Amino acid sequence: MKRHAWALGLVLALGCGKDSNPTPPDAGGNPDGGPIDTSSFAKFVVDSSEGQFDPISSIAMAVGPQDRIGMAYFVRNGTMRENVENMDLMYREFNGGQLGAAERIATVQRVYGVSVAFGPDGQPVVTYLGGDREDPSSFWFQSDLAVAYRSASGAWTERIVVRQSNEAQPVNPTTDVGFLVGLNPAIVFNGSEAIVAYRDGKNGQYERQDFQSSDLEIASGGPTNWQRRVAVASGDTKMGYGGHISMVMAGTQPALVHDKAPEAAQATGTDVHFQRRNADGLTWSPVVRVQAVPNTQLGASLAYDSVEGFGVAVLNRNSNTLTYTECADASATSCTSERDWSMPDPVFNNGTGGWYPSLAFDPVHHEPSIAFYICAAEPGRNDTSCNPNDDALVISTRIQGIWRETLVDAGGGWSPKLAYLSNGKRVVLYRAPVVAQDKGVLKLAVER
Repeated sequence: MKRHAWALGLVLALGCGKDSNPTPPDAGGNPDGGPIDTSSFAKFVVDSSEGQFDPISSIAMAVGPQDRIGMAYFVRNGTMRENVENMDLMYREFNGGQLGAAERIATVQRVYGVSVAFGPDGQPVVTYLGGDREDPSSFWFQSDLAVAYRSASGAWTERIVVRQSNEAQPVNPTTDVGFLVGLNPAIVFNGSEAIVAYRDGKNGQYERQDFQSSDLEIASGGPTNWQRRVAVASGDTKMGYGGHISMVMAGTQPALVHDKAPEAAQATGTDVHFQRRNADGLTWSPVVRVQAVPNTQLGASLAYDSVEGFGVAVLNRNSNTLTYTECADASATSCTSERDWSMPDPVFNNGTGGWYPSLAFDPVHHEPSIAFYICAAEPGRNDTSCNPNDDALVISTRIQGIWRETLVDAGGGWSPKLAYLSNGKRVVLYRAPVVAQDKGVLKLAVER
């Protein structure tokens, strides 16, 4: 018996329709030798390719018009380039209870984040590290900020938005030298304006010269006309900003959180920093540290609700403590001071877990929910020693001030992406742990 007390009520299995391809939904069976999965979520296999543990967040999800669920992800295609494995960036949509056909967007060799959003025409737009090697680097086959647009006919067109470190204004001529732009991007839309946040990693080679000097930058506009701004620079401070980025729309302006990762392009982060775009639509508020965290794993998750304001979920990986912090959005300058934010509210601190938190607000009841992975009941487990008899993917929802857990998948789930449908039902995109029978396959859980 798994050692978790799930807050599960009586569920009416209403079903979610049939998958449009031959792969049937995961019936929630018994993949890891534990109990039968009796969660209130129907599971669908988005991609059955066997995966492996990868610290890079290489999946993304967004909910679009008519509750269409857009998913972007990477898969191995079985070929090589200069002895480096080729990866296909794919897009797939879940609509009306059915999975659509998988669509290839691009083939890359370096996977450093992906993000998806729906544009004003109802079509998905995906951002990632793209382009082709034009710079003197044997490692960075891709080094540009790429944004791919899909037409109504289903064709994808890649736009290279930023190529060099000195394109974002204002320019620091001393440190804005390099070609590695587009790390760990995040995208949102404000009407027809695409807004993409990304990390500028300079020349992507040396710790102090490049990653400690990294900048958090913003490209806005699209698809062919873009403005590029520096949200916060590290050239003079050597703070290594922009390690992992989570961005949302807050009314008519975007806001984001990010951490510091001065050691490498995809190192574990420290601290949670908040910024929002000012009313002029160009400049950004000064960086404010919301929470001191020595190890953020893959970074904090930011969400926004028109009633509750901002919420941040973050894991302290050193202690396996998951916390939630919030700030009321009373004005255009709210939350730009550390004192505007609440004290961290403990959500999970029991054994090894709270990993990869993904935060979303219930659009009906305006309460926060956090999807996360539980690795083991015992403390001190690492990424490759999770206990298949204990691990699980859960959602913790705050109800009248109390955090209550709901089981999503008894087999667990890495890097979950949580969202709400317009009817208040939850959806989660995630990868099955490699220790389970499913070995890293990509799944979508849809609440019944």
